[in-house]
Amino acid sequence: MKLVIDNVLLPTGIHTLVIEEGKITQVVAKSTDQDQIQAPQSDADSWNAAGLVYLPALADMHCHLDKHHIGERWIPLEPFQTLESHLAYEKKLLGGLTQTVGERAKVLAEQMIDYGTTRIRTHVDVYPEVGLRNLEAILRVRDELRDYMDIEIVAFPQQGLIRSSSEQIVKEALAIGADLVGGVDPAGLDQDMERSLQMMFDLATATDKGIDLHLHDGGEPGLATLRRFAELTMESGLQHRTAVSHAYCLGEQTESDVQPSLDMLKHAGVTLVSSVPIDRPMPRGSQVLDTGVNFMLGSDNIRDAWSPFGNGDMLQRASRMAERENWVSDERLLGTYAWVSNGKLTPSVGDPADFMLVRALNAQHALASVPTRSAVFKKGKRIR
Repeated sequence: MKLVIDNVLLPTGIHTLVIEEGKITQVVAKSTDQDQIQAPQSDADSWNAAGLVYLPALADMHCHLDKHHIGERWIPLEPFQTLESHLAYEKKLLGGLTQTVGERAKVLAEQMIDYGTTRIRTHVDVYPEVGLRNLEAILRVRDELRDYMDIEIVAFPQQGLIRSSSEQIVKEALAIGADLVGGVDPAGLDQDMERSLQMMFDLATATDKGIDLHLHDGGEPGLATLRRFAELTMESGLQHRTAVSHAYCLGEQTESDVQPSLDMLKHAGVTLVSSVPIDRPMPRGSQVLDTGVNFMLGSDNIRDAWSPFGNGDMLQRASRMAERENWVSDERLLGTYAWVSNGKLTPSVGDPADFMLVRALNAQHALASVPTRSAVFKKGKRIR
């Protein structure tokens, strides 16, 4: 089926897009001869966008589909005290939820699709006590939503890889469909940075998988973990296949103090992922950008045991990033899209037809104002 979308606003003006077999096959400026557009066949569909702004579909590179409370009763939360105590608190709350993991995961994934997110990386709890049941549920949801969303799964030992004796269960998770090895605070929670990191990299290299590490540890322990993580990435040949989420330590010390660690991450091709917290330091966006480290954003906590806030809207998260960094110029506003999308603001022939349309003056206005998504397309099909 051919789809012709007329009157789409791109950075260069009003255009007509032609989509076939999930890809953009024509991008024609409205000011040019419209005869250039091949006439719709009898099986073609057409749609008038009426000046809506084209934006690439969004990506959320850090979420937890298995742990939110959306669709449940309102659950009052307790303030964070220590990581160990809050992990126990989270277990208690999750045990009292009424929906299955699969039901809740689908609710959140569909909400994210409504916001134009068609690619996510979700961390899924795996440790001996919970086994593989959460992962098995998310694998089923991934299959059900395969035409709407690309879902990448991290086998996440939330209770600590060493602390919860989760090496074997992570290995089993990778064997049945998880895409990456997870970990959390090798120095702080696992109490053995070197052993914890070595275990992660051994699991990854043995199964040819990537790694995404939760790193909350601050100060020098955090920076030392980052440097060793970069070294092991190089030694294991996993350049551009590893990531560190949060890395608060990069925002806690001076730019000159953290620059050597950022340089090592850049050299090793390690990606940084941030949820753009407003209650604590985070990697300085401009410094990360200037160093050339790959940087992506994610929602992380969305109404769960850790926070009552969040809705899964990555355009809103990108807007928060730009506001936090005081990126007010058009160049910086537009550059923020690269941290929440793999697509382009100006589509080309041959690009995947994964995009959304919003009512705004232009793409930079959309990032600043976070308008409602008027339409979302995946593989050339309208999914919202």
